[in-house]
Amino acid sequence: MRAAPFAVGGLLLLRREAFAALGGLRPEMEGVEYYDLVLRASERLGPAAIGHIQDVLYHRFVAGGHGTRSPEEAAAAGMAALHEHLERLGRPADISAGLLPGTFHIHYRHGGEDLVSIVIPTQNGGAFLQRCIGSIFENTAYPNFELIVVDRGSDDVASLDLLAELKTLAADRVRILTVGRDVILTQAANRGAAAAKGRYLLFLSDAAAALNKDWLDEMLGYAGQPDVGVVGGRLIAQDASLLHAGYLLGLESYPAVLYGKGQSMHEPGYFGRLQLPSNPSAVAAACMMVDKALFDQLGGFDAGDLLDAYSDVDLCLRAGKMGRRVVWTPHATLLHEGEARPEAPAAPDEANQEEPEPGAGTKRLWHLASPSENIMFSRWLPRIAHDPAYNRNLTLASASHAFEIELATGITWDPDWRPRPRVLGHPADRMGCGEYRIIAPMRCLANQGLIQSYESNYYLTTPGLARMSPDVVIVQRQVEWGHVACLQEYARHNQSFRIYELDDLLTNVQLQNCARKKIQSADLIKRFRKALNLCDRMVVSTDYLADEYRRYIDDVVVVPNYVERARWGGLRPLRRQSERPRVGWAGSMHHTGDFAIIVDVVKATRAEVDWIFFGMCPDEIKGLVKEFHPGVPLDDYPAKLASLNLDLAIAPLEDVPFNHGKSHLRLLEYGVLGYPVICTDITAYRGEHPVTRVKNRFKDWVEAIREQVSDRDELARRGDALRDYINANWILEDHTDVWLKAWLPA
Repeated sequence: MRAAPFAVGGLLLLRREAFAALGGLRPEMEGVEYYDLVLRASERLGPAAIGHIQDVLYHRFVAGGHGTRSPEEAAAAGMAALHEHLERLGRPADISAGLLPGTFHIHYRHGGEDLVSIVIPTQNGGAFLQRCIGSIFENTAYPNFELIVVDRGSDDVASLDLLAELKTLAADRVRILTVGRDVILTQAANRGAAAAKGRYLLFLSDAAAALNKDWLDEMLGYAGQPDVGVVGGRLIAQDASLLHAGYLLGLESYPAVLYGKGQSMHEPGYFGRLQLPSNPSAVAAACMMVDKALFDQLGGFDAGDLLDAYSDVDLCLRAGKMGRRVVWTPHATLLHEGEARPEAPAAPDEANQEEPEPGAGTKRLWHLASPSENIMFSRWLPRIAHDPAYNRNLTLASASHAFEIELATGITWDPDWRPRPRVLGHPADRMGCGEYRIIAPMRCLANQGLIQSYESNYYLTTPGLARMSPDVVIVQRQVEWGHVACLQEYARHNQSFRIYELDDLLTNVQLQNCARKKIQSADLIKRFRKALNLCDRMVVSTDYLADEYRRYIDDVVVVPNYVERARWGGLRPLRRQSERPRVGWAGSMHHTGDFAIIVDVVKATRAEVDWIFFGMCPDEIKGLVKEFHPGVPLDDYPAKLASLNLDLAIAPLEDVPFNHGKSHLRLLEYGVLGYPVICTDITAYRGEHPVTRVKNRFKDWVEAIREQVSDRDELARRGDALRDYINANWILEDHTDVWLKAWLPA
């Protein structure tokens, strides 16, 4: 904030008594009066008294402003306000123009006497190490430093020769500590810190090289501020691209990612962030300064649990927990040949996700956490999910899209505002199962103000899930090992009530169902049990399914299917649109076995009725049907089914266990449109629905169809009766209480 007056913005709320105590706005600070006011308020009230509301509260023109002063005059007033502010705080500094117009470079003065111990872990660093040490001696104006090179068992000739030379030529300024090859990087850094004599420690990669003589002075200036704990410098590659500008927490499912990587060192970044000193939650150990007393108090880097990564992030977060700020400065720039830290360990491929962000081309990256990442999440998840240096309305999808708006709205909810239970749903598809069992119920419950809901086809990352913090998570038909792994991540880091939703007899798929090969493999039951063991409750659509699944999980709740008035209520098909009765069937490739029941029935009645098929029609009878309508997107399905203008609808089901577990959904869809129905007499279709049930015998089907189409007035009355029954008993909006009870813990 000190370096960038524009960071204050144009909307500022201050308690009236504080405003009066500060003497209000100063006329001589016109153009930067709010900046000056905030500086003075921070002195009187402390930095903790200044907060930021993470929501858009107003809009202004990009070039908007106020005041009569020129930009040059306003900048001069801002510099004067900053000088006065620092003098009142007793923090001597030299102020000059910053790297961006309208910003300031604050060069904090320091005593110039404190010893800085530069700790450089290395292993076969060779030429890189030689360049690193040479650049420090050649390009460092601050003279009071020592080098501690921690050699982790180098064995190449160039490195050994260099280390031997350093021991003889610079023994007063350079010390060599030799440790074993099995000593990891963080352990080596801790060894070097333990041997250090300086007040400040500077951890530096052996692939780094100093470029500007004042780099160490810049870092010392910040490190000497009483509220600062850790300082990081700017690392750039040979092509002048950034390696990092501090860490951002929680992106791409990682505990932390490097911000700015790959961007030009001259790019301003989000609100100038790449050209301004900032307070990220963490900086990389490739160039990190910390007070030795603080480092010792923190216990150094965690070289036990965090073997492969994140020990630098963990150290910074521990310092922050003690009330010490982390600072990254672009005014201390060093060359670096490689990564600022090793890449995070790879995760099992089968559980990785790369899903398109809804409504955009951005990829949402997801991977299973490594052991070190799980430790970081267990220690720091609330902080990782809510990085104070990263607005919650900004995306967690990808580091390359950092500071773009988050499109997954559930992740942006205010963590402190929970007026209703938060429900996260993961439908198995965007078709019938997902729509009727998760998407539509969530939509209706949210519209009635009963829940806060968010549904997604992809699993949220651990930080994303923590941001949303749902009370309930619902997953549907998750049986692949990758799904199980994702559920394990949910269970490990989130205490939500987990529900497994299923509306099919997954353990006994009918032979002619095209999904059988994909679903029913040798280890299905093992995967299924594992997934259920990670859930607290199972919700199914029929009593038959409940009886079948109670052998796997104790808490099974039945919620039957309903139809949504908002989608179906306004549709009124026409009747008697053909000379012959229009008899129809709707289905898909999954119903091959069911369709076989009526093939001969169609052949026998083709001269008496007009057959209408929607979704699927086998080649052997395509020439016998009056109309065939291919399938349509789900949103268009109700209107399309209504447009068939059927006088009679049929619902055959093969008599197999899988179909006994099915629901009455087809009767609801036909019935709400006023179509009278003939259906198979099977568990799924038994009940009080006023429909005609028949055995799966050719004679019974033919006779039932002929009887009903013989009296079209009676046929219409049957359709009206079924529609009235559905509207009275099976409308989703009238039964949201049933869903709410099933989804919330007792």
